[in-house]
Amino acid sequence: MGSLPAVDEPLPPLRYPPARRDDDIVDNYHGVLVKDPYRWMEELDSEEVKEFVDAQAAVANTVLSACEHRGRLRGQLTALFDHPRFRAPFKRRGSYFYFHNPGLQPHNTLFVQHGLDGEPEVLLDPNTFSDDATVSLSMLGLTDDGDHLAYGTSASGSDWIIIRVMRVRDRQLMHDKLSWVKFSRIAWTHDGKGFFYSRFPAPGDGGTLDSGIKTDVNLNHEVYYHFLGTDQSEDVLCWRDAEHPKYIYSPQVTEDGKFQKLQIQ
Repeated sequence: MGSLPAVDEPLPPLRYPPARRDDDIVDNYHGVLVKDPYRWMEELDSEEVKEFVDAQAAVANTVLSACEHRGRLRGQLTALFDHPRFRAPFKRRGSYFYFHNPGLQPHNTLFVQHGLDGEPEVLLDPNTFSDDATVSLSMLGLTDDGDHLAYGTSASGSDWIIIRVMRVRDRQLMHDKLSWVKFSRIAWTHDGKGFFYSRFPAPGDGGTLDSGIKTDVNLNHEVYYHFLGTDQSEDVLCWRDAEHPKYIYSPQVTEDGKFQKLQIQ
């Protein structure tokens, strides 16, 4: 691939934006006073933080824009990624499902092929989820008969996921829409009537999904069962452990379909 040559002359001193220090913020941990002078930077929606981040970015851009090898390096990296890629297929009944990327698409596309001699068809293209490719496919689960696909999408790198359901034969999007999903998997029961998934309680006071850049702790992870074609409010609570609010639960259905098991973290 090659590398960028070393700079012959040192870069001029960079003028970094000043970071305000607030010594009035002090926490008391079991009698030990600990200052946190830059806590104001955790307020990501404040104008002060936005201005500071913009100023930092401007400093970086003054250096990057002056790099004469940047375009060549970009071209080399683009060429390395510009080749067809396939993921290993998985089978449901007589149909095969696999991901494919012809080269430079932001996201891999899910294809379905009915039989070994069938023609591949696009089943789900995450590149159409948003104009700027910031909405991605985070998870998916197919029924054993391959009739329904449940899939989760997330925006802007967020851990929050919205699950939707598609009927495979005609690509019909069902009315199912599950929110407040995080750190979960989709575990269909063998009868295809529904699936287990994990979520957090919806926040009060009209809370909204964060953009993925906030690191608030979520508590009381729960496991629900969703019946196909019903509203999320009708989902059945299967597991909750108030004594361990920080535990994370990932549901699975056993191979014989008789039991649900939980992976606990």
